[in-house]
Amino acid sequence: MNTLYADQTTDDNPIPCEKVMTKKLKKTAAHVRQNQYALTKKHSRTLQILQKNADKLHVFNSQLTQLIDAIPNTILLKDRDGRKLITNKLTKRLFKLHDLAWYGKTISTPLEIGTDHEHGRMPLESELPFALEKRQLKLYYQIQVDRDSQILGAEALLRWEHPQYGLIVPEQFIPIAEQTALILPIGAWVLQTACKQLKLWQNDPLKKNLSLAVNISPRQFSHPEFAEQLRQLLKKTGINPALLKLELTESLMLHDIANTIEKMEKLKQLGVRFSMDNFGTGYSSLSHLKKLPIDQLKIDQFLMRDIAIDSCDAMIVKTIIDMTNKLGVNVIGGGVETEQQFTCLKQLGCSAYQGFLFGKPMPLDEFEKRISVAA
Repeated sequence: MNTLYADQTTDDNPIPCEKVMTKKLKKTAAHVRQNQYALTKKHSRTLQILQKNADKLHVFNSQLTQLIDAIPNTILLKDRDGRKLITNKLTKRLFKLHDLAWYGKTISTPLEIGTDHEHGRMPLESELPFALEKRQLKLYYQIQVDRDSQILGAEALLRWEHPQYGLIVPEQFIPIAEQTALILPIGAWVLQTACKQLKLWQNDPLKKNLSLAVNISPRQFSHPEFAEQLRQLLKKTGINPALLKLELTESLMLHDIANTIEKMEKLKQLGVRFSMDNFGTGYSSLSHLKKLPIDQLKIDQFLMRDIAIDSCDAMIVKTIIDMTNKLGVNVIGGGVETEQQFTCLKQLGCSAYQGFLFGKPMPLDEFEKRISVAA
């Protein structure tokens, strides 16, 4: 899932101070501000290292947690439970002092940092079961284009519009859902919403040929009733199943590969297509591709980020494209951010593209406006 490209909302003070700090702690606020410069100076090298992981939010949060844990208690506020508290405002000040331009994009929610894993998680677990009921889960759409920049369709990306924390990307709540049965109703809702949207587009001359890619979680894919539920959904909505792409990670596909292939073949009989997501980040090899009944392979951004300036990276990507084309599998480049990357990928024979260069994940109305303008 290309869940780290979210254009997230920012709330500098999402938690009212009086709810988390005692009077004594409030009095230390001035002292904290006085120590911010000393803190950032001392941890400058660590912050610079963190910059390299800006687009891997879960990695960034983990490393930031370790950094915060190393900061003396005397210069950080704590909440009533004794957890170290760092807000967006403080985080952005830390980074701004070092001219890290990405600071406002990476952290969009408060981080409550503790000394153990349980206290280090945002308090979302108790609220997630009600997110569907309260209609806080939304699908955002990231454009996918061909080599002429014509819109082919989109990838549907799940977002949680939390009333307190703002827009939350799935990396911050899907792991919670995966550990419980919540991933099943959430995954079912995503598929239902995507199919209903394809049905609406099917009746619109401008949008009837748009494809929609949907990420399928491991637990959802492995559920014994998944194939039947999808069959019923396709029958109910009456969509063209070829316009629905199910995105599976390479690690999911290659785990128990024999059973995975059997299930994929069964699902392909329904007419849907499969895309291997984030190729290059797991343990797969090109030799596995000929075994898998996939229609598309998405090259992860980390594999092709430097293709425009590194001949070795370009050669690797070209090898992947040439091999997959011979197998009848088309390739989509993920995370395309610059014109140079786009040009290089076209020269290498890539057939589809997705990334910030063409548009960030956006709400449905904004995506449909882009379709109308492009037409």
